[in-house]
Order: sequence, then structure tokens, then C-alpha cells
Amino acid sequence: MANIILLTQKKNINIAEKMYNHSFCILSNQEDIFSYCKENTTDAIIVDTVKMENAVNICRSVKFGTQAQNIPIILIVDKKTQNKDFLKYGSAYVSTPIDSDLLTATINSVLLTKNSNDELSKNITDLSTNLYRLNLLNNTLTMLAGSLNKRELIEKMTDGIEKSLNFQLCYSLVFNDPTDITLYIQSLHPISTRLEEAIKFRAMLSYKELFNIHTSKEEFKVIKKIKRPNDFEYDLNVFNFDTAFAPVNVINKFFGIIEVFRENELKTDDINAFQTLVKQATLSLQSAVLYEEIKEQNDKLAEVEQKKSEYVSIIQHELKTPLSTIQNVAKILLSGTIPGVPDKALWFAKMIERNGDKLLSLIQALLDSSKLESGKFDYNFTVADINPIAEFIKQNLSNLAAEKNINFVLEKTDKLPLLYIDTGRTEQVINNLVSNAIKYTPDNGNISISTGIMDSFELKQRPFSENTDRVIADEYVIVKVSDNGPGIAKEDISRIFEKFEQVKSSLSRSVGGTGLGLYIAKEIAKAHNGFLWLESVVGQGSDFYFALPVLTVDEQLDMQLKQDISNADIEKKSFRVITLCENKTQEEPYLVDFIKKLDSDNVFKKTADSKYFYTETKERLYYTFYDVNMNIQIFNFVVQRIMDFAKKDDIINKGKKIYFSKVCYPDDGGAAEELIKKSKKMLKEVING
Repeated sequence: MANIILLTQKKNINIAEKMYNHSFCILSNQEDIFSYCKENTTDAIIVDTVKMENAVNICRSVKFGTQAQNIPIILIVDKKTQNKDFLKYGSAYVSTPIDSDLLTATINSVLLTKNSNDELSKNITDLSTNLYRLNLLNNTLTMLAGSLNKRELIEKMTDGIEKSLNFQLCYSLVFNDPTDITLYIQSLHPISTRLEEAIKFRAMLSYKELFNIHTSKEEFKVIKKIKRPNDFEYDLNVFNFDTAFAPVNVINKFFGIIEVFRENELKTDDINAFQTLVKQATLSLQSAVLYEEIKEQNDKLAEVEQKKSEYVSIIQHELKTPLSTIQNVAKILLSGTIPGVPDKALWFAKMIERNGDKLLSLIQALLDSSKLESGKFDYNFTVADINPIAEFIKQNLSNLAAEKNINFVLEKTDKLPLLYIDTGRTEQVINNLVSNAIKYTPDNGNISISTGIMDSFELKQRPFSENTDRVIADEYVIVKVSDNGPGIAKEDISRIFEKFEQVKSSLSRSVGGTGLGLYIAKEIAKAHNGFLWLESVVGQGSDFYFALPVLTVDEQLDMQLKQDISNADIEKKSFRVITLCENKTQEEPYLVDFIKKLDSDNVFKKTADSKYFYTETKERLYYTFYDVNMNIQIFNFVVQRIMDFAKKDDIINKGKKIYFSKVCYPDDGGAAEELIKKSKKMLKEVING
């Protein structure tokens, strides 16, 4: 049954009698309508305009006076009425004489439309609220994701909840550790002293119940944020407000609680929004806690690394230095320069020298391992032939092999491609492989060093453990060290390249060693973009393969850049690169002469850390220069000098001879191996416009 107002100025109206399904209130003045609607729910208003004086003004007044309540108006009109202006103020109308069924149908239709409009309005309002909250949640999540500070995260979470719920007061108790318990209070108005104490007590009880933490409110640190500090104070009546409460667990550990108070009722959507924000903040808090734990562990590791470096320095100074002195004394005794040294003394001097060499080798292995871990294992790459290195190893270790009557041979392939390698480190790898072979090969055995070439297809078929995607060159120079020693079981092969690993056997125990040599050798191979692997059969011997890539000049530059920028990172130094290029299509190549001009005027102030490369593609020649020690001022000065030279020779304009780009690292960011690619890309864009 609907509640309907009938506005009429007739004394004998029978409309109400025709509408027995609804409740009617008959009024004769529009002012009475407004008073009635304030105190009673009104579903529709029927205005009888027949014989009504000033009908247009009355209908307008009723329309706008009830617009806030969205009450539909049905007009009763006379067909003979000339002025129909009042019709625009009605939702529907019926004409006299009144038909009961038509009037009933009209009222029902208007009421149905009103209910539909009310429902649509409510849905639009709900949708608008949900969109607002969704946007708010997205913004809050963005802010939460941008912080790893726990206090900031709590504040941002609370701000997001305040905007979503419009609460009057919120508190959160956060437990970092037993000595750091913080109570955050955010309130619309100031809070009284006794309300603050009551909140402390309430938070403490909730904390104790949820997390079984024994603490007192005196141990809390309180941080308050009052939105309107000059307004009236909240008191204990806040506890009569509606509330929402949530515990905060981070990585399955207690972290805190949060509770909000709102004077208006918190509905289901409000609670869902509250819980969603708390959950998302919990995820961000988890990242913050993990970050702090990782940072703490990194700090500890850095401290351990520092102590380790100090320890390594002590080893180097306190052990290596005096041991070298002892070695020198033994060598002097054995040199024959001191007359009258007894044979027995010479025998002991020989023993001192041999065992001293062994001890120095062990100390050096420990030092190298430490440098590898800290990233301070330096390399000095240069273009070199592998055969002279193999010959030197053969010559240097022949006496050691002869002591065991081992047949030691070198089988080299002549005219091998030149390699871009650190000759000292490469020698270290081969020396380790041959020394191990001599250790484990029985007396009267056989050892060979051989050099050769292997293409990438064949290399990928070999049984090394690394990903074959690391094969970057078409050809590799191979150094193979073979022996007919005891061999190594297949299941032990991968382990021997790990740190401090040795195959457990009576032979390995008798020959000793640190178990670091092959680990260091493999890391050196990786730094050269090469491979080190073993093929062995128990009882037949072992074949160690050391593969080094045959690189183009461009690939050499990439490898050198990667190494040098890595060193610059460790030493916290900047890195500057200048690249110049020239199109090969030009009739008179000019790049070499241009570089000579720059060099003759000392534009490139080369230092021990300077590197420069000539590279080329099918279309262009490139000259790349870089220096670790070049600061930004010098870098900009060099660039300006190049531009000055180019302008003087009229070659700076597009379409002419020399182009150049400049890249700063880490100023420009990016991975080391991308640096030269970025420089060339910039050049290509300049050339192609």
C-alpha cells in the first residue's frame, strides 16, 4: 500500500473512494504538503487542477518543493482547460471524468517508475562509491609499493583507510621488537588524556590476546596525528561508535593491530574496503621487513667481507712476505755463490725451496679465491698467441715431471688464430691443469699438452655443464692436457670444479692441495667467455679441455668493457666512453687521420686505464676510446675539443665524414655489455637522421 497525498480545492472529491488499495491524505494547501512530507513517507502526490485557481504556480511550487524527495506528481486535468503549461510539472496525468481503473493503472505505473529510478539512483551511488574506493585503493597501493619504511607504510595505510571510510579516530599498535612498540593515533579531533590512556589499555589488551606479548602501556611510544587540532576533544564516548578491527601479521609473525571508530554505521562494503587496505599494506610491510632483514644480513656480510679482506691482507703480509724471504735464502744457498756449504745443508735448502713453493702456491690460491669472491680479481686483456704460453708451461714444469720419470710432450698446432686474453691468467689455468696431471700421474706415466681449433658446433656437443647459450664465437682455440693417471668417476667430475672439493681417494690425500685450483681456473675461463671441462675414464686417465673464443675486435671490445666497468663499479668510479665513426662508402677514408690529429694535439690524454679499439661493420669504421679515471669535466672538455677539430675540418655536418657519440656510465645507466651498443645506436640515429 502506497501513501499518497491528494491536493484539491474541491469540497466533494471522490478520488480517495476510487483508490481503496492505497492510503490517502487530502490537503488543500501546498504549504501543508511540505510539512507533511517532512514527517511522513510520501510515495506520490495527486494534484487536482480542475477549477483550481493559479494551477501553474501551484504545480510549480509542489514540484520544486518536493524535488529533494523525488516524489512523482500525477495531475488531474480538465480536457476543456485552455492553458496546459502546468502539464510539464507532472509525471503523468488523467483527465475528467475520472476512470477508476485508469487512475489505478497510472498510479501503479508512476510508483513502479519511481521505484526503478530509486533503485537506479542507489546503484549509481554505490557504483560511484565503489569506483572512488577502487581508485583510492589503486593510489594507496601505488604509494605503498613506493616505500620500504615501516612507519611510512603504516601512515599511508591509515590515510587510505581515512579517505575510504571517513572515520573519526583510528589507532594502530606496531611491534618492531621488544624495545620498539609504537602506538599511532590518527584522529579528526584532539583526544582527551583519559581517552588516550584508554586507547593504550585497549590496544595492549588486544595485543596480548592476539600475540601473547607481555608488555605495559608505559612502554609504548605514542605518535599522534590530529586533523583539526583546534576543535573540541573526543572523550570516552568514542567507544560508542561503530568499529572495525584487524590484526596485522607479517611473514607469519605478529606485527601489529589496527582499529577504526566511526560515528556512522560501518556497512559491509566499508568493512571489505578496510580489510582490503590492511591486507595490501601487510604485503608491503612484508616487503619492508624482508628488505630490513636482507639489509641487516648484507651489513653483516659486508662486515664479514671486510674482516675477511683484512685477514687476507694479514696472510699476504705476515705469511707470504717472510716466506718469500726464506725462499730467497734457500735459492742463494742453492745457487753456489756461497762457498763451503755442506751437501747436507744444500739438501735441506732444496727441501725448504720445494716446500716453500708448495706453501706459496697454497697461499696464492687462497688469495685468488678471496679476490674472486669480492670481485677484485683483475684481468689485463691483450691480443696474444696461445702457443708461446703452452711452450713456457712445458719448459717450466719439465723438471717436475722428470722427477717422476713422466713422458711430458707438447703437440701444438701452428698458425692458430690470435686470442684476446689475459696471458698471465691463461698461463695460470694451464699451469694448474699440468701441475694436477703431474701430481696424479704415477711414475713413468705420460702427460701431453696439445693446442688446436674447434668450431662452435663441435664445442656444443662436448660434455661440459654450462649452458651452451654461452657459446658466442664461431671458433675456439683449445688447450688439451691429457694424462694416463687414475681417472675420475663420472659422478665426481662436476664436483672437482667446486671450491674446496677434491675427489676422496688415497692418492688425493697423499698429494694434498686446497681444492681451489680448478675452481679458480674455471672462473678465469668464464671471465674469458671460455670453457673448462673434463673427460675422464676411471683407470685410463683424464683429458682437461680449456676452450678460448676467437673474437672479432668488436667482441673483444664488449668483453673488455664488461670487465673494466665491473672493476669501476667495485671501486665506485665513473666510466666515460667516446665513439667516433665513418661511413665506408666515402671515397677517402678519414677516420685514422682524424684520430692521429687528435692524438698529436693530445686531446685523448691516455692513462694506464685508457682503452681504445678500432672496430668495423659492413658499412662503417668505428674508433672507441674510454677511460675509468676521466671525470665529467675532462670528459666534456674532450668532447668539445673533438667538436672543435671537426668544425675546423668542416666534417661535423651531417652527410660528411666523422660522426661521434658520448656515453657516461653510470650516469647513463644500463648494463655494461649494453654500453657500446647504446653508443652505436646513438651514432646510427645521428647518421640516419
